[in-house]
Amino acid sequence: MLDWIEQNSSLISMFINAAMLLVWLFYAQLLFHSYHRQRRPRVLINKGIGGQDLDSPCLICNMSQEAIFLYFIMAKLTTSEGSHFSAVTDGEADSLGDKAKRSSWTRQGPLASGECLDVFSFRQILTRVAGEAGIELHDGVPVNSDIELKSLEFHVISIYGSDNAPFGAVRQFDIHYDQERNTVSLRPNSIDTHSETSRSYRRQIKRWLENEL
Repeated sequence: MLDWIEQNSSLISMFINAAMLLVWLFYAQLLFHSYHRQRRPRVLINKGIGGQDLDSPCLICNMSQEAIFLYFIMAKLTTSEGSHFSAVTDGEADSLGDKAKRSSWTRQGPLASGECLDVFSFRQILTRVAGEAGIELHDGVPVNSDIELKSLEFHVISIYGSDNAPFGAVRQFDIHYDQERNTVSLRPNSIDTHSETSRSYRRQIKRWLENEL
């Protein structure tokens, strides 16, 4: 056995070196994926906990390793009549007054790592987007009984750290009615917020900047 090992020492050494190389490549890949996860922006869109439902705040939390700059927020209302996008980054000036502080009428600006931003309530956002779509609401329910609200989807567009390209955080909330159609409630249709970084989505961001803002 020892003679065989001695005779094939160069071949055995080659296999050992190859095995060590594979182990190092495996660990290097683990380190790369870990670093990539840490560098990846992560923004959560959530509904404030409590029984307020429509009056609950829409919360945007930065769970990334670095600060983000919140660029703008788009809300998409889907109804039985179609879909309508509306920019909801800023509050409505008429209701805030000329002397309102910047933080009270706009949600644009930097958001530190681990920080959450209290956006307007879901009722305010729903009423605003529906109004721009020509839909009159009473307590969150369309006055026109032929119209049914289906979902409210948020697109939070941000820039992460020193990155140049913006990304989107997207989450949809389904709209439900009680049996008498007197009360409306919102329920997220996914457990988590998903990120959009594709080229096609960035083209959509460019169109929003040109047409909506």
